[in-house]
Amino acid sequence: MLSPLRLFVLRVPGDAARGLPAGPLGRILRGWWVVALLLLALLVHCPGASAQLIENNEARVEYQDGGFDLAASFDFDLPPALEDALHKGISLYFVVDFQLTRPRWYWFDEKPVNASRSVRLSYQPLTRQYRVSTGGLQLPFSRLKSALQFIQQVRAWRVFERNQVKPGETYHAEVRMRLDLSQLPKPFQINAVNTREWNLSSDWKRFNYTVPTNLDTPQPLPAPIAPPPVAPPPAAPGSTPAAASAPVADARSTPFSQTVSTVLSPSQLVQPNASQP
Repeated sequence: MLSPLRLFVLRVPGDAARGLPAGPLGRILRGWWVVALLLLALLVHCPGASAQLIENNEARVEYQDGGFDLAASFDFDLPPALEDALHKGISLYFVVDFQLTRPRWYWFDEKPVNASRSVRLSYQPLTRQYRVSTGGLQLPFSRLKSALQFIQQVRAWRVFERNQVKPGETYHAEVRMRLDLSQLPKPFQINAVNTREWNLSSDWKRFNYTVPTNLDTPQPLPAPIAPPPVAPPPAAPGSTPAAASAPVADARSTPFSQTVSTVLSPSQLVQPNASQP
């Protein structure tokens, strides 16, 4: 007894081929119908069509130094097929996509921001080190797990500037991470079409973000820090202690006129002896 799928494939070409011309042209067209249905059945029942998901644990937007930075956190393990390709010299490119949308009831939604950042992961067989490259930054790692942890943490990524948004407006933000298959060599791109381990991607993480209205408010200046008290220098051997030298310092600080008047006052003058000639 034929299976339901086989009965479907055998019956539909005959039904769909009604009205086709007879002869060699009709047989060619019937053959193309069969091939098209077989390909459709393979695409529907192929288990490798879905992608292996990357978990998105955190996503937020922060205002820093006149711009807006994205902080996101992902979690995934590198499949064995990708790890084997990495050790054979194939570089892997992980892309983080960010979108910002403002809904409008009278027209299509506005999309002021659509940014992407690519991170390259490679392996150096001579030094046995993993290298992560993003922009002009290159960092070496001795362990694959450490390199993946660095890729999974997105910090201080400037996604849009202040002039791209309006203060007080609420926007819909979306962020995801995926493996960029277009950066792979052509043979691996063909293999990745039907291989689940090569389709590494996360779902869109969606959240609302309201632009603060106090962006023009100057930040308060930090309070001045008082300098620490300076300890007096240690006294030299044989010198007068500081407590004993205090009256001398007070005498030096006394005005000169007051000192002269005190010395020359009549009460302080010594009267001569009357018996002396």
